[in-house]
Amino acid sequence: MNETDIVQELKKSNLAALETVWNENSKKILNLAFRILSDRDAAEDALMDIFVSIPKAIHRFREESSLSTWLYRLTVNECLMRIRKSKRRDEIEKMRAWEIETLSMGNAFEETEMFDGELLERALSELPALQRSMLWLKDAEGIDIRSLARIFEMPEGTLKSHLSRTRAKLRTQLHKEVYCA
Repeated sequence: MNETDIVQELKKSNLAALETVWNENSKKILNLAFRILSDRDAAEDALMDIFVSIPKAIHRFREESSLSTWLYRLTVNECLMRIRKSKRRDEIEKMRAWEIETLSMGNAFEETEMFDGELLERALSELPALQRSMLWLKDAEGIDIRSLARIFEMPEGTLKSHLSRTRAKLRTQLHKEVYCA
């Protein structure tokens, strides 16, 4: 079944289509939710809430982007809503060292500079969840700028600017930690 067929079947409340979406996307959604929330239980709860909401929300899907882009948007919204509700930003700002090491910094650092996971974790923990999620989706998940702009509902130029400023903040924080410590 192709994506258009799946969307049409979801709009008809076809559970087999929802199962197909689950099988193809649940791991990615759980991974993204965990990256944003930094809590496995909260990420699993968000995953369940997202899939429970799909049958009602699918009617708002305009099919201007891919289904996976729309699902990423639902995930980001759900996680940010949970963050606002929980008011535990300090806990949510923590990231796991192994995921930080997977972030591609592009040309941000010379190849000879090495940063340990703990240092990166501290630097990234200072970024707001939205900036971390943008950076994660772009650099670790490899999502293109056009799709990210749809996910975060902003123009491509604005998104590029946000990513550039986020990388600059991260670079500044890392250099401060390395050279001023």
